Amino acid sequence: MNSLQQLMLDHSPHMMLLVEPSDLRIIHVNRVASQVLGYSVDQLLSMSITDIESSLQDVFYWEDARNGQYLAIDSQQGEYQRADGSLLTVTKFIRIVDYEDRRLLLVQARDIQQERQVEDALEQTLSQLRATLESTGNGILVLDWHGKITSMNRLCSTMWEIPEDMLLAGDDGAIFDFLSERVVESDLCRSRLHAVLDSSEAEDLFRLKDGRVFECRSRPQYLGERIIGRVFGFTDITQRQLAEEALRQSRDQLEERVLERTADLQKANATLQTEKARQEELIRKLGEAQSQLLQSEKMASIGVLAAGVAHEINNPIGFVNSNVGTLRRYTDSMLQLLDAYEAHEPELRPEGQQELARIKQQIDAAFLREDLSSLIDESLDGLDRVKRIVKAMKDFSHVDSDGQQEANLEAGLESTLNVVWNEIKYKAEVVKEYGNIPPIVCFPSQLNQVFMNLLINAAHAIEGHGRITVRTGYDDDYVWVEVQDTGKGIKAEHLNRIFEPFFTTKPVGQGTGLGLALSYGIVQRHGGLIEVQSTVGAGTIFKVVIPRRGAAAPAA
Repeated sequence: MNSLQQLMLDHSPHMMLLVEPSDLRIIHVNRVASQVLGYSVDQLLSMSITDIESSLQDVFYWEDARNGQYLAIDSQQGEYQRADGSLLTVTKFIRIVDYEDRRLLLVQARDIQQERQVEDALEQTLSQLRATLESTGNGILVLDWHGKITSMNRLCSTMWEIPEDMLLAGDDGAIFDFLSERVVESDLCRSRLHAVLDSSEAEDLFRLKDGRVFECRSRPQYLGERIIGRVFGFTDITQRQLAEEALRQSRDQLEERVLERTADLQKANATLQTEKARQEELIRKLGEAQSQLLQSEKMASIGVLAAGVAHEINNPIGFVNSNVGTLRRYTDSMLQLLDAYEAHEPELRPEGQQELARIKQQIDAAFLREDLSSLIDESLDGLDRVKRIVKAMKDFSHVDSDGQQEANLEAGLESTLNVVWNEIKYKAEVVKEYGNIPPIVCFPSQLNQVFMNLLINAAHAIEGHGRITVRTGYDDDYVWVEVQDTGKGIKAEHLNRIFEPFFTTKPVGQGTGLGLALSYGIVQRHGGLIEVQSTVGAGTIFKVVIPRRGAAAPAA
């Protein structure tokens, strides 16, 4: 690459790395990549692209690229490993470049960390603004300096009874005409709506043709010293107007009217108290939902980590398994050679035969010949067990699937049992009574999380050593999975609360109270239900019922 081309690359605002797909080496970089990542150019040219892009999806992509299966990527978000150990959030593009009869991959990346922070701050501000607009007691209408509607809260559209199809059409002119035609002072209303750049504040009363009265306050919206729009606030004062009129017409009944008004105020206060209690309940439920979401994200992260560990273990296990297989072949060959030597041993001189006999006795040759094969068999069996555990971790996490897919729940139970076996093996014997259930369309990793929670809870419920029975079955409409333990059981007064978030019967510090609540939500999202039967001192049965074809959940 000539100096002019390098100069053009170095003045690009984005990081650019050229990668050889066959071995994933970085063969060319620009100055921006060196400056942003903190490596020297020579360091980068001695690295592979997976030293920088280390997330799971990137590892899978580059592994495919190494095998010749590479595709161009438009605007994918990822994380880059910097020289100081920190992670940099980027948006990257990958292009396939043909150069001198070979294909290279050009990676162009842009630092979006600051953009994300600005977007998050802006989103938070907009969310607070939307919440403020929706929680105010007035109808709010905001116009920009072009006279276009930029915001309208739900109360405003409800007060004016604007048709839903008109709101969806987004025809601002039609909405303005609709508002003006609804009031007696239609010309005044129309002029206010079009006087967006008026610097004065206005306060008007609009009498609607249906008898209601709206109080309208409008004021300009400034950005610095420049008017960028106008804000209208509408208050329905119909009841106040009617009350004042009635008060003027009924001065001789003032005391009675005051008493009636007091009763109305008390009723309104009671309504406000009820509304306050309802909002507090909603806030509590939002907190619970947030905690469940955090727990769900935690479990998803654990699944990704498990799949990553499984992927990393697969490589060394593969070559160790291959080496042990080769060692078996070499050992068999050496033993054949020893057999040949022993066949000709009688032909040696007596002193040679005595020396060979001494060496055989010293090294216990007969035992070595017998034990060597057993050692290799045991090693291969151990490697096979490790491979099964790795496969179970990958099956449990299901990181290769983003949405619903057809899955066998019995296979999911097997992978989950392998993952939690260390938690169970010292506490209980596991009995499997599978009914050979058919595959269903579901979120496998989410249901595996449910099974994991039920199995771990069953192990924790057993004091000493007991038995956990896993059953499956199905009919024309449903499949089900049962987890039965011989533990201490659940008290009757606790049965109706076990699915509540944060409720737990475990000692402080040993349970969050979110496992069953999260499992309940997952099963509900699948259109199913969880049944529970428990006898104190005898054990508990949890039954998960899932529709086979997306049918509604049966009655509990």
